[in-house]
Amino acid sequence: MGAWGVKIFQDDVACDVKDDYLNRLKVGYTNEEATKEVIERNEDFTSDYDDREIFWMALAATQWKYGRLLPEVKKEALKCIQSGRNLERWEDDEKQYEKRKKVLEELEEQLNSPQPPEKRVGRMKLSTPQWDVGDVLLYQIKGEKVKKHRYYGKYALLRVVGIRRCNVGSLPREYSNKLDIVALYNWIGEEEPDIEVIKSLPFMREKKIGYRLMNKETMKYKKIEGIVDKMYVLCFDNKKSTPSDFKVIMKDNEYKDEDEYIMDIVGITWTDACNLGFDFVLGLEQAYNKEELVTDIKDGINE
Repeated sequence: MGAWGVKIFQDDVACDVKDDYLNRLKVGYTNEEATKEVIERNEDFTSDYDDREIFWMALAATQWKYGRLLPEVKKEALKCIQSGRNLERWEDDEKQYEKRKKVLEELEEQLNSPQPPEKRVGRMKLSTPQWDVGDVLLYQIKGEKVKKHRYYGKYALLRVVGIRRCNVGSLPREYSNKLDIVALYNWIGEEEPDIEVIKSLPFMREKKIGYRLMNKETMKYKKIEGIVDKMYVLCFDNKKSTPSDFKVIMKDNEYKDEDEYIMDIVGITWTDACNLGFDFVLGLEQAYNKEELVTDIKDGINE
């Protein structure tokens, strides 16, 4: 952890405290609940000689800005400012020392002034899976990056093989983002393939070294290395591509991954809506160059 300036939030600890607190408000915690949990979670900060002052000042400054400053938080922050301990780390640079001193004086004045009316904190929108594990998806390759590529307009096949659960800061796991993980089939075609063809297709493969969660209770990971299925985490954060660009052409309710949630696995590539076509083309090109690509293009794939 460190500071890169004299302002309150030019500090890693201060930014973490602010995010911890606001994220809890965004998922529905009351002000008191959010404050209590942030204090309990950051016991390492509140008991540390250097970070204690930063913690309380950051929490107080954030609460004041949002019109939610609690008396006990204000009290602790003012004690920290008035103790002068936070200025010790700035003593080697007289100019920075004076700037930091002014920042703390302004914060003290702010905390002692009437806080603004309580501000509304927008609700956090968490990502949820778009499909069921086992679904087979048909995707028409598109995007500016591949407009002149020979695969542009052709179809790729993918299967939803699991769910990636991503923590949001320090929020409890129940508030995780959940994203689809898909595996790209080693296939390209001009139209939707027959279901029987899909059943015999292999996934795209690549050489990787990584780790996979083996036991959700012990949280132990096992190192995996070698040739693995190439997987993608699909992220739809903009309007250039949406889940509706994928057509579910087969459902398989019996298809199950050994873990309900894939937390960290070799072969995963993060891809957003802007890069879907480009990322898939890279994988398909690799298979083509290895002479492994299965194609339903009647006239073959032109160079």
